[in-house]
Amino acid sequence: VHNFTARTPTIEERFVNLGKNVRRHVKEGNLYAGLKPTLLVSVPASGVYFGVRDVCKRTLGMMPFLNDVEIILMSALIADVVSLSFRTPADTLALRLQDQHDVGDWVGDSLKRLPSVIMTDLPYLLSKIFLGRQFIHGSLSIDRYAEYAIISAVVAAILTTPFDVARTRILVDSDGDFTNGKDGGSGEGVLKTMIAITKEGQGGIANLFAGWFER
Repeated sequence: VHNFTARTPTIEERFVNLGKNVRRHVKEGNLYAGLKPTLLVSVPASGVYFGVRDVCKRTLGMMPFLNDVEIILMSALIADVVSLSFRTPADTLALRLQDQHDVGDWVGDSLKRLPSVIMTDLPYLLSKIFLGRQFIHGSLSIDRYAEYAIISAVVAAILTTPFDVARTRILVDSDGDFTNGKDGGSGEGVLKTMIAITKEGQGGIANLFAGWFER
């Protein structure tokens, strides 16, 4: 869970803080906390996403009233929802292993929070698709394609950091106190969670962009 301060750190300070965090986790022996569930689900979830997307593209492609952009977006949306349904429990467990010792009912909590997870993941997916279509068109070399794909992903990640911050708060402990019964995450909706985050400390809207550099 993020800690918010009134002053925005410089890029140099962000690098230093990132290095300190890595060293601290290495020293504590939990740098790879949550690695097993992440590895076990990442490849199957990716397979599910691309498989469902390709099937949807072929199916929707037979509908003459849909253009190429609509087919791509609808296929990506359906595939993302199916993939998230498969991936969210493992992501929840990994986040809680990284953030706290008490993982609680991570399966039940993840399923209850699945609608919020979908709502916070779609902005990144849609923005990455939109930016990719702006940068990538025509015949491109592999290295140029990779450059544009990376730029699209980075810009999309920065722009949608508020949704990532909200999702983390929703899935894990909301205040770092393991004795108050709130270790299952905030349990609030996306908008309400975002509003609550902006009211913490003196950061305001900047609170929603905590961790953008690391992301």
